[in-house]
Amino acid sequence: MKVLIATGGTGGHIFPAIETAKVLRIRGHHVSFAGVLGQAEDRIKALNFSLFPLAAKGLNDRSFLGWLNFGSTMSQAIFRSFSVIRKCAPDKIIGFGGYGAFPVVMAGALMRRPVLIHEQNVVPGKANALLSKIVKKVAISFEGSRKFLDRNKVVWTGCPCNHSSLPTKSEGLSAFGLEAGKKTIVLIGGSQGSHRLNEIFFELMKDPSFAHYQAIHMTGLKDFSLYEARYREVNLPVKAYAFIDNIAQAYAAADIVIARAGAATISELGLVGLAAVLVPYPFAGNHQKYNADVLSDAGAAIIVEQKDLTKNSLKEALTRMLLSNFSKEDVLKKTKGLFQTDAALQLALVAEGL
Repeated sequence: MKVLIATGGTGGHIFPAIETAKVLRIRGHHVSFAGVLGQAEDRIKALNFSLFPLAAKGLNDRSFLGWLNFGSTMSQAIFRSFSVIRKCAPDKIIGFGGYGAFPVVMAGALMRRPVLIHEQNVVPGKANALLSKIVKKVAISFEGSRKFLDRNKVVWTGCPCNHSSLPTKSEGLSAFGLEAGKKTIVLIGGSQGSHRLNEIFFELMKDPSFAHYQAIHMTGLKDFSLYEARYREVNLPVKAYAFIDNIAQAYAAADIVIARAGAATISELGLVGLAAVLVPYPFAGNHQKYNADVLSDAGAAIIVEQKDLTKNSLKEALTRMLLSNFSKEDVLKKTKGLFQTDAALQLALVAEGL
């Protein structure tokens, strides 16, 4: 079977797409990628998948001219998608949301190809909300998404993510050169990083009351050199990285995680059993707040909204969670039944049955 995966290049879309592609390939299918892929092109090429990049932009300028330019570039991307679909002749198409996937999914539906879309977030994005009306099936990450979509089309697959084959805690600490006797905080500010979260966390780690903690800090590429130098200058036990490729090692080392609330991150935390302080990204319809509620409502996380984010509010939330001494078993008990342990396989099976 030939499968065409349509996705954008941001982490929230590309990581579930890649995890699904790997499973499909293991099951003997030929997988290609198409969409507005950005920097993800190199990642896809490194995995030896065929790709068909498109040129399109999201709607950032809502003026008349902005809408005109958006309509023009999106129309061109849809017409280009017709050519891509004719060329690779997929038996099935899977879309992973966002404007990067939209033209391919739209073209596939218009060409009457079997199309499945995957919604990562609890509240569907605008693109998937529209596309859900014309595709055959909609796979969801969280059961809470059912109320927003046509229940006859919805299937709960979970969100494909990294959660299996975690190394031991000692192996995780060793991978980052950290001490075994200290509590470890891991900060994941999203694939692009968060400057505000980076700055507040840096100030927090300078606080004398946090002198007995160590940390792994994923800063994002833009802030990496700044904070890597700052930590070195003040001699703090913090390992800074622009991006962490093997997130499983960081999870293994962690006693607690500070993170945004992307769907994959929420799913990973729930599946590996890590307590968390979540700072949802406040834009893009505030959809991350609804994702964060999944863990918060289960008692496995504390939410600090960005408008309330200060050194003191983050310190208070971290201290509350750390003093609670949540074990992995505690968190897994709280999150039981909320996440699919084999989401990529579930998604592959739905695609095969279209």
